[in-house]
Amino acid sequence: MIDKKIYRYSNVELFDIIKNGTDKTEIKKAESEFNSRNLTKEQKTEIESDYLKYKKFQNDRKDKPLTNEEMFSFFILPFFTTKPRWREDHFTESEMERFEKYGFEKKYRQAQKIRAYGYLFWFLLIICATLIFIKLNE
Repeated sequence: MIDKKIYRYSNVELFDIIKNGTDKTEIKKAESEFNSRNLTKEQKTEIESDYLKYKKFQNDRKDKPLTNEEMFSFFILPFFTTKPRWREDHFTESEMERFEKYGFEKKYRQAQKIRAYGYLFWFLLIICATLIFIKLNE
């Protein structure tokens, strides 16, 4: 969670950093913030339960395939999406980066395949349109 002050983290996010963090200074900050919240034992138990649900949801999302809407966007729009002036990214590229960053390997592999089919579809469509145009102008 880039550019987010430690005091803005939810209890579950702090718990996640404490359990799974790799940066020791970040873990110490998270522990300090978590302890400063003066939580009761019942609240801590509830946070741990919420954390387990959060991790289960996170792992379930990693195993889900692309939705039909996502497939459609990767197939039809592999390179035709407009890029607003205020953004530096391309929709399908940014989605691919997001899948890779958050560990959605299944979605990433599916998106690569569907995007390749999309490129092939547009290439063949252009070839067919060109051939039809040539044939009509003979």
